[in-house]
Amino acid sequence: MAGLSFDPVGGQQLQASGVEHARPVGQPITVADVTGSLFAAYTVEGGQVHLAGCQLTDHPFVRLTFAGETNEPQHHVHVAPDGSSVSDELVPRLGLDALEPIEKLPPRLDDAALRSLVAAGRRMAAKQFSPREPDAPLPEPTAVTVAWIRHAEGRLQFDIGASTASVGFSAWAKLLTPPPFFASGSGASAFHLAATDDGRIDAAEEIAACEHSGRRVLRQELLQCSVTGKHVLPDFTEACPVSGRPALRTEFVSCTVCKQHVSKAVMEAGACGACRSLAKATKDDPRLVWIFGEHPGLDHWKHWRLAETQSVYIAEATSLLKRLLVVVDKESLAVHRLAVANRLSSTWIAASDAERADLLK
Repeated sequence: MAGLSFDPVGGQQLQASGVEHARPVGQPITVADVTGSLFAAYTVEGGQVHLAGCQLTDHPFVRLTFAGETNEPQHHVHVAPDGSSVSDELVPRLGLDALEPIEKLPPRLDDAALRSLVAAGRRMAAKQFSPREPDAPLPEPTAVTVAWIRHAEGRLQFDIGASTASVGFSAWAKLLTPPPFFASGSGASAFHLAATDDGRIDAAEEIAACEHSGRRVLRQELLQCSVTGKHVLPDFTEACPVSGRPALRTEFVSCTVCKQHVSKAVMEAGACGACRSLAKATKDDPRLVWIFGEHPGLDHWKHWRLAETQSVYIAEATSLLKRLLVVVDKESLAVHRLAVANRLSSTWIAASDAERADLLK
């Protein structure tokens, strides 16, 4: 190659005039080349995507060409800007196997840097050609090509109303693919973006409308009403003390037995699930022991059935002719409801003040 000579001992003298400068065919050159494919990947409901900044820089990869043996094709060695070998898999991806010359004003590469890259390539070639002869002279390339590979780095910005969000990108321009937007709110990655009513930009599929108020929020912020099945904001719900599941406040009723405010989902024939599931309990049951300790009069009753909700104990005692119902707060042990009924009657009658004093003390 004219203007390029090598010292076979290992030192080298390289003239820049003998080096060809090239670029991969079809490599993105301008910012518009880079951003066109990026913008098309995103859907922004009620907004837009634009470039918040982009820097394109050229990096020198060196290709050394070596003559093949008789009847064999020539051989290439590719050196990355840091002096490392370029893998066979990366060569076609970067376009190093399909180069076109730069006719005018190629980027400038310092002579010392070029010599260093060429030396690295010759050492690589020596290991390939003479792996068992470490002292063999370094092979001489028949051509040296500096392939300028463009790198793109920047940031995309998404605007919806007054809200903004962004995602960065950094890759070789030829390998650049649209990066997914990572939503900090939902933790989802997406190319389809939307905004909540309070201005948070997130993945569109992670945003839903509260079926009670219509407010657009993150799907994870909604609760499913255990009665209607609607997905609603927690502000419109409360937890049913029987099931523990949330329900719209409009879907609560009073149990006719214990008088608790419970969701319609746990009601049947006027009684809540707890009142329908009273189970036999012995008087040494710790829950009854606590109740008797606070209200010793109840210890006179022998036969008990017991259930509990998140907030109360529901206990029913029976004697030969009467039944007693007591609903006790689990924390304070205060009696919320005390009622009596005939053994054969399903109707509970609230105890009078005098009866309460007599029954509890």
